[in-house]
Amino acid sequence: MSEIKPKHSPSRLLRGESIADYSIRDALLRHEEFVTGMVLDLGCGSRPYEAFFNGRVKRWVGADYPASGHPAAQKLDVVADAMKLPLAAESFDTVLCTQVLEHVPEPMDVLREAWRVLRPGGHLVLTAPQYNALHGEPQDFFRYTKYGLDHMARSAGFAVKGIEPIGGFLSLFAFFTTIHCAPLRLWPLHGLWQWMGWKLDAKFSRPKDCMGYLLIAARSEARENG
Repeated sequence: MSEIKPKHSPSRLLRGESIADYSIRDALLRHEEFVTGMVLDLGCGSRPYEAFFNGRVKRWVGADYPASGHPAAQKLDVVADAMKLPLAAESFDTVLCTQVLEHVPEPMDVLREAWRVLRPGGHLVLTAPQYNALHGEPQDFFRYTKYGLDHMARSAGFAVKGIEPIGGFLSLFAFFTTIHCAPLRLWPLHGLWQWMGWKLDAKFSRPKDCMGYLLIAARSEARENG
């Protein structure tokens, strides 16, 4: 299993978003070359990343399930269960799946469906948490290590190109303390506290204690596991 070397992009005070959201977007944008062509945003919610990739993609297709809890059902192109997609095989160049895998009872079914709808040579770009508070209950089932994600992706037939930690211990600490300490949710303390965690992570990284992982995997002509 290869591991992408983590690097940080320029940061700013985090107004109106959590350090978790910022870190995920940062990781995705640093590997934007893998988001191309026909893109399936699987479990898209409010489609927060579409605007950042508009210049790179041919078409952005948002798919989600109405019971996901997102108030953006009107933005869906496809209403679907991620474990059983009503989409043709080999119809997408990229499957983007962010913070979805923990909310499905059968995550391997999601990965197999992602493999099926990807064209040979296409990429799965996926994020999943290693640590997080309970959220989206009761549909909150799993947390993932990099080894678990690697094993699952390969078992679904993918060739894993790399796995990168999202945030480190200090980002994680800023994230959890903001959740559990109400004063830290007030601006400008909120933005300053999380920005400090992000900046310090760049210097004192402990990637084993991270918020989660970004996985990039490719579909070949045949499944890797035969």
